[in-house]
Order: sequence, then structure tokens, then C-alpha cells
Amino acid sequence: MLPIVLGPLLKHRVWGGTRICPFLKLPDPPTPIGEAWLVADLPTSIADGASPIVAGHGTGGTLKDLMAAERDLVLGRATASPSGDFPLLVKLLDADEPLSVQVHPSAAYARANPDCFMKSEAWLVLEARPDATLYRGIRREVDAATFTRHLQEGGVIDDLMREPVRAGQTYWLPSGICHALGAGTMVAEYQTPSDTTFRVYDWDRNDPKRPLHLDQAMECILFGDDQVLNAPDDHEPWRACGGSWRGRARVRTEFFRVDELEAPMGAVADLPERDTPTVWTLVSGTARLSAGSWQADLAPGASFILPAVASGCRLLATEPVALLVATLPDALRGHDDRTSWRLA
Repeated sequence: MLPIVLGPLLKHRVWGGTRICPFLKLPDPPTPIGEAWLVADLPTSIADGASPIVAGHGTGGTLKDLMAAERDLVLGRATASPSGDFPLLVKLLDADEPLSVQVHPSAAYARANPDCFMKSEAWLVLEARPDATLYRGIRREVDAATFTRHLQEGGVIDDLMREPVRAGQTYWLPSGICHALGAGTMVAEYQTPSDTTFRVYDWDRNDPKRPLHLDQAMECILFGDDQVLNAPDDHEPWRACGGSWRGRARVRTEFFRVDELEAPMGAVADLPERDTPTVWTLVSGTARLSAGSWQADLAPGASFILPAVASGCRLLATEPVALLVATLPDALRGHDDRTSWRLA
């Protein structure tokens, strides 16, 4: 099976900016773009939630079409999402204004509420203004009763832990962590495939299309020592991974692992063959992806899935290149925590 090259789905957001389209080498749209969904196979109840396949296997259809027809060949020993879809959602977020303060449901909440889907996510910071911040977690001394009272009084922001942000940092946000991405930040977001979000505060936007979900949120938010927050700079050092390529781990979770790879112009990589799919996204430079006589040229933001049954695939850096590579766990063996990549 050839690689599956996907096209982006652009999403207008009131908090969005102007960086995503230039990043993707696309014309500027008339409205702010807050999100580009790079890899998406969401339930059919979510409008425009399936990535188009623009090259490679399944060209002309969507990732949802391909998963319905050839799920086992794509996933191998990886496990589909609870709704039977591709088990990873990859986005770009451009926050020109802060996102709402929000929380996502746990697996237990989703099981009890069939219209909801569990969502845990990681932010990999690509760009950040000097004054950029984010909010992640609730101060340890604030309990649920105090937080609820402050929500009613409009003073919830002081209850959140605020952190400065810079490019290169990684933030893990498991379900139940109250959070908000601050203004001036562009991130790559990797997450379990869900668009279920419970807002608790929206910066007084008072937009009827963006309701708050206080009751649902309070069932999901973690407080005190139940909050597990990673240090934002806990990624591994760079390691050689074959030829002139080098890599480092950015985030490891039970749902996915993301590594960063980079190489100079002219570097060639024979892509590893695995029992599960891998998801590749260019974050800088250009590259040529090939398999036998087939090839596709990739620009920043281009994403492709290497199916579990793919073989003989090669990547050529036509400029100095950096990529993010997500690995899905093997249902039989889990994640392999050894050095991820050996590229020829």
C-alpha cells in the first residue's frame, strides 16, 4: 500500500490568526483561521471532520472512506478509536487571541455519555511571541467548591496556573486538566480523535454560538494532586538515527508517541516498516516522498500516514527539513520505548 497523503481542513475560529495559511503555502482566507486539521477521521456527527486524500493510496476519497474500506490494512496491530475511526487527530492551532478556558472528558465520562468522546492532547509549540502564555491546571489550593464560586463571580482566571511559552516546548494535557492556549502562540496539537470540549470561561465574548458547559465541565475537571502535569522541557536530547538524520522524543503517552526528526538538504531516509501506522508532518523545509515509481512533493504542514502494510517508502529532503512523527501503540506489545528511529 502506498503512503496516504492528506490535505488540510481549515477552520475559522474567533480567536484565530493569520499564520496558518502562509505556513501551509495557501492563499489568505477572508476570516481568521484558528485551526487546520491535518489528520482527521472524526465521527460523522462532526461536520467536515474527515481529511481528504490528495495523493497516494485512496486519492480522491477521504480518510474515513479508506478506514471503512481497508481499516485492517491501514492500522495493522493498532487499535481504532472507540467509534472505529483512525485513532489520532493532528491539528495546527494559531491563537491570535486566547482560547476559551476548557476541559475535555475522560474515558469514564465518555462511556457514561455516548454523545461525548474522550480527549487527551499534547501541544508542541512551533511559534510564540515573547509575551505568549498558556493556562494549564488549577492552583493546588483551589478546590471544586471554590472554583465553582469563582466561576459564578467571574474571577476564575486567577485560579489557573499560568506559564510562559516559547517555541520548542511540549505540553501534555490529559483529559480532566483545565486549560487554555494563550494569545500569540502557534502549536501542533496531537490528540485522541474527539472534538468534545466543555467551556468554563470564554473571556467575556458572549457569543451564543460558543456556549459554556459548566455542569459537564465540573464533572470532568481534576483538582489538587489529581492533576498530573509534565515539565514543558522534558523532551530527550538529539540522537543520531542514521546517515545525516537525527531525532528526539517530544512526547510519550499511552495513546501516541511523537518524535521530532531533522536532516540537511539531500538526506535520504528509507522509512521504517512497522506493524502499526506512523503519521508524518513536515514543520519546515520541503521533501519528496516516494515508493517505487510513485512520488509526491511535500511542503510545510503536509501530513501523510504510512500504513501498517506499507513497504519500500523513501523520503528525500529537498531542503533542510524538520518533521514530527507520531507512532501508535501496538495492541500486542504497547509502545517500544527504545530509540524510535533508525533511518538509512
